[in-house]
Formats: sequence, structure tokens, C-alpha cells
Amino acid sequence: MDDGPRKNENAGRTGQKRGRRKPSDSARSSGKPGKSANKSPYKSKGMIPGTSRDTPRKSSGTRSQGATSTPRRPNHNRGKHGGNRTTPTNPWIWGWHAVQAVIANPRRTIHQIMVTEQAAERLGLSEGRANLKIVAMNYIDTALPRGAAHQGVAVKAAPLQWPDLSQLADDADDNALILVLDQITDPHNVGAMLRLASAFGVTAMVMQTRKAPPMAGATAKVAVGCIETVPICLEVNIAQSLRTLQMFGYTVVGLAGETETTVADALSGGGRYALVMGAEGPGLRELVAKNCDVLARIPMQSGPIAGEAESLNVATAAGIALYEARR
Repeated sequence: MDDGPRKNENAGRTGQKRGRRKPSDSARSSGKPGKSANKSPYKSKGMIPGTSRDTPRKSSGTRSQGATSTPRRPNHNRGKHGGNRTTPTNPWIWGWHAVQAVIANPRRTIHQIMVTEQAAERLGLSEGRANLKIVAMNYIDTALPRGAAHQGVAVKAAPLQWPDLSQLADDADDNALILVLDQITDPHNVGAMLRLASAFGVTAMVMQTRKAPPMAGATAKVAVGCIETVPICLEVNIAQSLRTLQMFGYTVVGLAGETETTVADALSGGGRYALVMGAEGPGLRELVAKNCDVLARIPMQSGPIAGEAESLNVATAAGIALYEARR
């Protein structure tokens, strides 16, 4: 028996988008979603992606903007190839002798000179110079790292460019002396050794790219301008660099305490030498030590007991070894 016309299944959807229903009044008043809420193509902002199949996919290259996502801190020390960057693009150099040497170096590209009025007069700098900025002493204090002993002068310049190690080693004379630093990162020690390298006529100073202080700032300050005249070679692999020097006729002498050969004996034969210094504490790395022709020590009268010097500062040890090489 016919019970009358069948009820239209789509009744009640007139004026609404297909597949979308408004939540009931009771759902709105209670703050709870109606049945159709589960069919919404979007979740609330702040929901963790991946918790449901209807979570909107994140666009490529973007970050979640929800309140629950923690922003990633930028790593300003990352280098071009992912390593720690040791030198900013145009770092500041400060200190009287260091700045004076930079200004006098025709090979330097200077971007800005920041000095006090009295310092400008001492340096003979005129106010019409394009890259000159005359400021108060406290202005320089705020522009440089805390505690920088700038003496009222600072300069921002592009890094110096030097020939590669192979060319420097090959072009050097028969009594050439090259100083190699194995992961020595303290700017005061490196600056002091640059000063020693200048004093003893070192052909070049070699350091590892990832384990060297910036060639500016405190390093340049301690080096008192010698950073402008001593060639610096930044190498990726120190052990490979030693093998390269051996190909050019250099005898590689590494300083280490676990040997009976003295540095005077190791450097007594004449000819080309490469002197390798290890970091304070760990000393030479195993692979670096294996690539040395000879390991040598500095004889000391003190013993390994409390109150006596067990070892020397690396810059002090370098000074003794360089003196023996040139004696």
C-alpha cells in the first residue's frame, strides 16, 4: 500500500553548500561542535600536524604558525658548508698598532674607519675621507664586543687574500720556516704567535679552517699589526698540508712531550722546516703527529709536581722553538 510520497533525502539543504551543515543551536550555545564539525577540512590553528587525516598539509618550505610550535633559533655561526664560521665577512679590527697597520696596508679594502677626534688627528686622517666616521669614545664601546681595548680606533675591512700554501712553500728560499698550528683557537695565543712569526721571518702560518680564531678583533690586537705582513693559510686538513710541505722539501718537526729528542737537535740540520704546534692540553692529534718527520720536546728543569711548571704556554713554546730554528 502506498504510504504517500517519499521524503526527499536532500530536504533541508536548500541554500546551503553541498555536504556542509550548520551546527545545531544547542551545539552553538554549549560551545561543542555539532556532528558536521568532524567533516570540516580544517582544524584550529595551533593543532599539531599529522594527528588526523583531515589536517591541512603544510606548504613546502614553510613552518607551522600554530601557537604550539617552537620557533627555531637562527644559528649565525653556520658557515657556507655547514661548519662553524670563524670570521665574519667584514670584521672589526681595533687597537692602535693594528688599525695603523691596516690603514697603511695598500692590499686592504677598508669599508669604515671609526675613531675619536683625537685619534683622527694622530693618524693624520682628514674629515673629508669617505669611509671615516669620527665619534665619541663610548660610541665605539657600544659598537665593539664588550671589553674590547680599542684605544679610540677601529676599522672594518675585508679579509686579506694570500697565495695558497703550495705556492708559498715552493717560492720560499732554502732556509724557509713555516709555523703550523694544530687546532689552536685562543685569539691571544694566535696573535702572539703571529708576532713571533714576524720577528723570526716565518714564511707562512698555517691553521685549520674550522679551528682558528677570526683574523681580526682580539687576534689582530695582540698581533700589533703583524697580521698584515705574515701570510696566513687556512687549510681544511692539517695532516694533508704536512704531506704537501714534505713534497716541497720541508722537514716537519712536531713539538711533543713524549719523546727524548730535543728541539735543538731536531732543528740542527739546516734546510727547510715546518714547525707544528699542538693545542694546550691535548697537544698534537694522532694523525698530525704520525705525519711529522720527527717529534721533539723542549727540555725543562721543573718536574710534574705541585707548584712547578708541568708545561709551557703554547706561544712561549713556539718562541723557544722558532729561536732554535733561527739560531
